[in-house]
Amino acid sequence: MKLTAKRFRVLNYRNIDDSDWIPLERVTAFVGRNEAGKTALLKALHKFNPATEEPYNPQREFPRDRFTADFRDGGEWPVCRVEFELSADFREELGERLDGSGIPRKAVLTRYYDGSLEFEYDTDVSDDPLDPGELVGALAEFAHGARRLPAAATDQEPEIQALRTQLADWADAHKEAARKLQDLRTERGVELLEEVRGESNAHAQPASADLVEALQQAVDKLRDAAEDLSVPQQLDEAVKAELPVFIYFENYGILDSAVYLPRFLEDLASEPEETRVRTINAMFKHVELSAQEISDLGREEASEARAMGQEVTAEVIARDQRRKELRNVKLDSASIDISRKFSAWFGQRRHKIRYQADGPYFRIWVSDDRRPDVGIELESRSKGFQWFFSFYLVFLVESDEGHEDAILLLDEPGLHLHPTAQQELMDFFETLSEDNPLIYTTHSPFLIDGERIHRVRPVTEDETGHSRISLDGWPKDRETIFPLQAAAGYAMVRGLFQHKKNVLVEGMSDYLYLHALNLHCHALGRQGLPDDVYITPCGGTKLVGHIASLFLGQDVRPVVLLDGDDAGRARRDALMKELYAGYENAVLMLGDVLGEGECETEDIIGEATIIPVLKDAVGKRVTLNQHDRVKGSLVDQIKSAAERHGAELPTGWKAEVARRIVVEWSTAAPEDMPSDVLDRAEALFEELVTRFAGWDG
Repeated sequence: MKLTAKRFRVLNYRNIDDSDWIPLERVTAFVGRNEAGKTALLKALHKFNPATEEPYNPQREFPRDRFTADFRDGGEWPVCRVEFELSADFREELGERLDGSGIPRKAVLTRYYDGSLEFEYDTDVSDDPLDPGELVGALAEFAHGARRLPAAATDQEPEIQALRTQLADWADAHKEAARKLQDLRTERGVELLEEVRGESNAHAQPASADLVEALQQAVDKLRDAAEDLSVPQQLDEAVKAELPVFIYFENYGILDSAVYLPRFLEDLASEPEETRVRTINAMFKHVELSAQEISDLGREEASEARAMGQEVTAEVIARDQRRKELRNVKLDSASIDISRKFSAWFGQRRHKIRYQADGPYFRIWVSDDRRPDVGIELESRSKGFQWFFSFYLVFLVESDEGHEDAILLLDEPGLHLHPTAQQELMDFFETLSEDNPLIYTTHSPFLIDGERIHRVRPVTEDETGHSRISLDGWPKDRETIFPLQAAAGYAMVRGLFQHKKNVLVEGMSDYLYLHALNLHCHALGRQGLPDDVYITPCGGTKLVGHIASLFLGQDVRPVVLLDGDDAGRARRDALMKELYAGYENAVLMLGDVLGEGECETEDIIGEATIIPVLKDAVGKRVTLNQHDRVKGSLVDQIKSAAERHGAELPTGWKAEVARRIVVEWSTAAPEDMPSDVLDRAEALFEELVTRFAGWDG
């Protein structure tokens, strides 16, 4: 594009008094609850320079609460400002066209309610003034010649003298007026040139004809120069000619599979901008036949003649056949063309689209490469396909066969798509935006790119009912930020699933201990986990299978580390039956590593480290005795001791103890870490590395 839209601003439009400047990305998303003003932003921007004429309507679009008090003249009220950046090639081209005058890098264009357009630039663009001196000189020469007009005869001297004085005084008066001007390109300058040119005709007599002709030649030359576009005007025209068109599409514009031509012709005459009418009309434009022509080509003179009791001649039958044949040929040609273009653009599956005219009905049939011989009416295809096809027709026609200088505005796209298909739509937007910047509204978290959250512009409604756009942060409104939170969370989880080597552990305490011990082992040159292995907590033994299935849904099979207790063994057996059948090596029991029948990750850390910290966590000292130490894992021993001491272990105590220990370890020198703890951790890491070695997941 020669002009790239960088930001825009909506003013005095519906519930928007002033949106302030809104930066635009390659793909920009407006997110917010219903009635917040998302659609108003798109509509205001669309009418700034629509692909098909659609002027602002102040009676419907100027803020209703201010209309009576404020609105008088549409030329006084701006609606939409857009800041464009001029490409380097365009600036070079303008420099050549405008004789090297200072060429701006940015242009701000403002559209008013009356349709007028105002131009501003980041550089002062001026034109050399048209010097009035040339007009002064021409008038002086005219006056000089007038004073020396010869008399043809002595008796004509008085008459010639009067003419000399009249012409000289007239020229001197305009000469003084010209001297007061700085530039003949001004309104007064052009007016003066017109006066001199017009009045000079009245002074054309045989004696003064040569003088008048010479003056008029000089004035005509100056008038042509004054009426030529100035450099600022030429710049405005050049920028205006390169403005990208804005194409707006909403769900209400989805096509029906059958169009009743007589009704459509009535709607086209009365409501040409109605969304569905606009889409149907785009389809007919692509066919290069109007609805009226399709209807006329389907006319049957033979039927009309029979209805009127007239003879049906061979000539009448022949004319009917020629018309229908022409209609079929044109529709077949258009069907082939749209099938080829849409399949190349859509890219997901090849579709064959067939246009058919049947009496007063126009129908659309669609088949695909899976069942190429089975045509299905458009309305029986998925809602997602209907949306894609309808949008493509509008885009194709209104952007002049996909012209690159078009900006796409999509209002709530993909509402009917499955979340997975909405994610695919996001990828499609990325491809489409390579040539056509795209702006859309949504409230679906699956249509928000969580990895590019900076592209999102939250839209809210304040307590006065006016629209507000958040630029520097997220608003407090829960309904508005929910899709953003969900999208960001989904992006984080999806990113996690993309890692091919994962270790699933049961809880947060397991994650904290193993993550910290891994760092210390690496610092001491001991065996740790490779950098491409990630540890993921599952939130409890019961959830291990669910989390594992989510990874498996992304074609990633993680190694599962389970505690050596009854819950861990039960979960192992369940995994082996279904999810991990045939992949027994991907399930590791901690007891097999530590050589103990009952153990949890806390057994790696040991009593000496955990018990002192436990006192701070529960507020009461807990010590182990011989009775406690036969209870199984260290966690079971602590529970026994706590019960004996009458101390209640709070919910989440394991994670809190782990957090406190890991915080202490974060400032400890690796060589000060307990060697027995590192020995047990190293043994676990060695076993995990073995499980990943030579295994593709």
